[in-house]
Amino acid sequence: MRALQKGLTAVNDAVAKVITALGIAIIAFSVLALTGGAVTRYFTGLGFDWIMDLPPVMMPWMVFLMAGVLLRSRSHITVDFVPRYLSARGKIWLSLFVHLFVLCCAVIFFLAGVDAVQLFHALGQFIELEFDLPYWYVYLSFPVGFGILAMFAIELALKDWLALREHSGGGSILEQRP
Repeated sequence: MRALQKGLTAVNDAVAKVITALGIAIIAFSVLALTGGAVTRYFTGLGFDWIMDLPPVMMPWMVFLMAGVLLRSRSHITVDFVPRYLSARGKIWLSLFVHLFVLCCAVIFFLAGVDAVQLFHALGQFIELEFDLPYWYVYLSFPVGFGILAMFAIELALKDWLALREHSGGGSILEQRP
């Protein structure tokens, strides 16, 4: 079980690095494209519509891909008033519950994303830019992002499970306060 966790962690480390680099590239392109488009329009009076329209179209790719990276690095938004009342073992149980819940939600949204991609592919609709961009390219970010989120949630749940096995000394989940 530990070997599986270590292998999954190694794969997810590489995936997280690629996704982070892709997120940086999307933000950099968006900022540079919008700035370059504004400067070009200011000095020449001419502009390209796709430069202004493409960055918002790329945001789902950044958002859905980075959700898993943020969960894995514990940088996502959290509400942390409950853990202060839990023992170390209780915190691990809570973390396991959260990661399994995220896994279930990621699987549901992955399947819904696959359905959306199939629907928009079958419809054959295009986003109206200066070039043809099929809608399903944008919706493809849903199953890809949620699939990666599921991979990361499996890794984190497996780490929690192994940590629970190490802390199997029983005891209360709640911290005893005087």
